[in-house]
Amino acid sequence: MSFISDVFINIVLALPLVGAYALFALGIVVIYRASRVLNLSHGAIATMPAYVAYSLDPHTGAFVAVAAGVLSGGLLGVLVERFVVRRLRSVSQTAQTVGTVAVFGLLVAFMGKAWGTGLLQGVEVVPHQAYKIGHAFLFSDDLALIAVAGMSTAAFFALFRFTSLGLAMRLAADNRRAAALMGIDPERTTSAAWLIGGLFAGIGGVLLAGASGLHPYILPLQMLPAFVAALIGGLDSAGGALLGSLVVGLAIGVVPSLGSIGREVGTPQLALCLLAFVIMAMRGRRFQATDVRAGIA
Repeated sequence: MSFISDVFINIVLALPLVGAYALFALGIVVIYRASRVLNLSHGAIATMPAYVAYSLDPHTGAFVAVAAGVLSGGLLGVLVERFVVRRLRSVSQTAQTVGTVAVFGLLVAFMGKAWGTGLLQGVEVVPHQAYKIGHAFLFSDDLALIAVAGMSTAAFFALFRFTSLGLAMRLAADNRRAAALMGIDPERTTSAAWLIGGLFAGIGGVLLAGASGLHPYILPLQMLPAFVAALIGGLDSAGGALLGSLVVGLAIGVVPSLGSIGREVGTPQLALCLLAFVIMAMRGRRFQATDVRAGIA
């Protein structure tokens, strides 16, 4: 097989990764855009809905289990914002982000204790079918990730461009005091952002668990490339998150085509880190994870 055809096949096989990273990155961006908090617990929030769906599937069927799992992601996002992030707002500028790290550890420990540390098969959202592409296969679960990511991106753009809720989220993030004077409840808009971010995380987690398996330590860490995608594209840009997800997914997928070195364990991740540093250096902007402006007096 020629080098070009090998690269093409790897690009096609990387498209599901692009879809998964786009879903996760959109959740990260909607929370940061509306509250200026970098949610480092996003991977655990995405994994918990997959376990909820897995537990309900034998009793309710796949459709109800998936719907309940996704909704549990939104609820978990609201709870994290209400009982962790909001309470830490007045402590320090970095306390909120550090608090999400604690949430990540607690959720991962809980999932490992409740469901064990063995690899489980997540709920199959679509009928399992395989499509041969060269010497590899693309599965229906992977195509579902791509399709859902596209629809979620469109919904994200519509939310922030055409709805009053999206405008209120942006105003509250930029200046909570001014937003309150205009009749906007900044606490409510922040909670709404975490709800939406949790729903995005839940959708991505359930779909990815069905495609690649469910594990309390592995699945939460698959969120890390999505953070890189969000950083590459800009933490306040949905279009940038989508472009960053494309760059990240293709980088991870194409590097193994570059010979034996590219197939070494860790080489795609190393290449991705170098690419992210180069892009952010060329952009010439500092990144700083801070919380929202000071609360209303």
